[in-house]
Amino acid sequence: MYIKCALVLCAAVAADGFNLAPLDVEFHLYTRSNPYVSQPVTPSFTSFLTTNFSPSRRTFLTIHSNGEGVAGNFNAFVVGGLLTAADVNVIAVDWSRASLLYTLGLANAPQAGEMIADIINVLIVNFGYSADLVTIVGVGLGGHLAGITARAISGNVAHIVAIDPSFHGWTHHPDILTAEDAGVVEVLHATAGIQGYDYPLGTIDFYPNGGVYQNGCGADISCGHIFAYAFYAESVIAELNSNTNNQFVGTACESYEQAVANSCSGPRDAIFGGTAVKTSESGIYTFNTNAVQPFAQG
Repeated sequence: MYIKCALVLCAAVAADGFNLAPLDVEFHLYTRSNPYVSQPVTPSFTSFLTTNFSPSRRTFLTIHSNGEGVAGNFNAFVVGGLLTAADVNVIAVDWSRASLLYTLGLANAPQAGEMIADIINVLIVNFGYSADLVTIVGVGLGGHLAGITARAISGNVAHIVAIDPSFHGWTHHPDILTAEDAGVVEVLHATAGIQGYDYPLGTIDFYPNGGVYQNGCGADISCGHIFAYAFYAESVIAELNSNTNNQFVGTACESYEQAVANSCSGPRDAIFGGTAVKTSESGIYTFNTNAVQPFAQG
């Protein structure tokens, strides 16, 4: 009887989520002045006054997936990469209390996204900050959360980078990431149809090594998912070197089916990742990678 009741409770939570409290979604500011020790901030004007936040800099929001936190692998790769490459504000979101389990994070994503948007809206109202200075980088559930957040921000977000956005529970989800959520919605599919979403979601979608299994990981899906944000971190740092051999240069595809078969043969005219907002690239692309770092083959 106890087990049956526990399962019913889990199902109810998965469907409806919890009523999240402010402490369920926390924010940590990193800049080049404090690249290793974060400064806690909240959706209030006064919380930013004694920090290293600068309204003259671009801001990157990073959103982890379920089972991680602000100190997890995703931010270890991405925050350091961003601050190495550019003088920016990085606000790392910690919604670990709301996403301990995948089903819990799935249920809480709509509310969490609105709470994350509040911190950018505070900057817009109190600092005269512009939404087009914001890039949201999310992985797994955080990829879809990036879209939910962007829709709730007062203004048009410049750029979303969704890294291996989650598959399960999102095919018919009303809040699934869409190409209209930001000026540019850039999606990387690394475990397509298994852990990550399969079909294109953005204005530009990349399928490295065909987008299902990653070179160097074999059939290990967790490894492929980790490689996805390692690719992004490498792409950011590659901007410091103009050598195209350090970049993930995509080959255009005619269809999703061609992409997952890794048989695309179109123009090589789009580069995955980096900090710059793409202005003209769109469509479906593949690129191949090395099995170890550096991953990019140019």
